[in-house]
Amino acid sequence: MLCRGQYCNLSRRADRLYGRLETLVRQMNESQQTTSVKLETANCLSMCGAGPNLIVYPAHDVFNAVELDQLEAILARYVPKPG
Repeated sequence: MLCRGQYCNLSRRADRLYGRLETLVRQMNESQQTTSVKLETANCLSMCGAGPNLIVYPAHDVFNAVELDQLEAILARYVPKPG
């Protein structure tokens, strides 16, 4: 779940993250046979000073100050690459 609230989306930071996550999630779902990854957004996760914020469920792991170059590594922790 990616926060796209007012503070997390300053200068459209969360919008850029969402666009990249959308692509990564689609690619992951196309390559997986048993695991389905779902991307959702929130208007606020109540961690505004630390944003942009991303929470991975069901682990409930929180990532703060997320940057584009971190997304692939974050997702790889939860969904193994096929092969």
